[in-house]
Amino acid sequence: MRTIQVPEMIDEQKFYRFHLQILLSCIFIIICDGYDMFMLGTILPSLMAEWRITAVKAGLFSSYALFGMMIGALVFGPLADKFGRKKVILICTVIFSVFTFTSGFAIEPISFGLQRFIAGLGLGGVMPNLIAIITEYAPKKLRSTLVAIMFSGHALGGVAASMGAMYLIPNFGWRAVVWLGALPSIFMPILYKLLPESINYLMTKSKLVNVLNQVNLGGHLKREDFKYPHVLDCLFHVFIRNVWLEYMASKNHGRSRI
Repeated sequence: MRTIQVPEMIDEQKFYRFHLQILLSCIFIIICDGYDMFMLGTILPSLMAEWRITAVKAGLFSSYALFGMMIGALVFGPLADKFGRKKVILICTVIFSVFTFTSGFAIEPISFGLQRFIAGLGLGGVMPNLIAIITEYAPKKLRSTLVAIMFSGHALGGVAASMGAMYLIPNFGWRAVVWLGALPSIFMPILYKLLPESINYLMTKSKLVNVLNQVNLGGHLKREDFKYPHVLDCLFHVFIRNVWLEYMASKNHGRSRI
């Protein structure tokens, strides 16, 4: 039976279409995150004129969102370990897109600031989990590159916010810029399909078939192909040695058992 060092195999794997779909999904979300953060700066003059507030009070809107981001990162990070990164990423995306959209109906500064704070919870919660999920699946030699590419989407979101505001504000007003923040919610079914669940979370929940299907980029495995080990809540390295290695070795010898 041939010995396979799976950690090295995962680190040295090639860049597959599977990785590309994760990268594109994360880039899209981070672009929307960046749009949501930077669009506020484009509409502040309009808010100051409509609600007759000072620059200091208008600047508080950014503080509300940033404070929400801090809390969101602290809360949704641990929740992702318990409920899964995919679920938390999608929930956070819905939170910041929905409350950004609804803030476009605000008629006074207090309600707008409150909704910016709630949107900030989603903005802060989504970012660390995007980093975690792309780091987990990326080949070692491309890991830093893929994270950097993903983060470039944040700046791209700022560019989109500025360019969009140049057209939308003169023609439709500042509320149109805010309403455009609902775009991620429209694509939620596609994101749900493309974004994979964290392997570590699946192993914690003992969903071994799902784990192997996530890792096995060359084919799809069925439940009846496996004989489960007695202890399902094993640590990551124990799982790799006792399940995944045996599967790969038996696969190389024409068998499909564990």
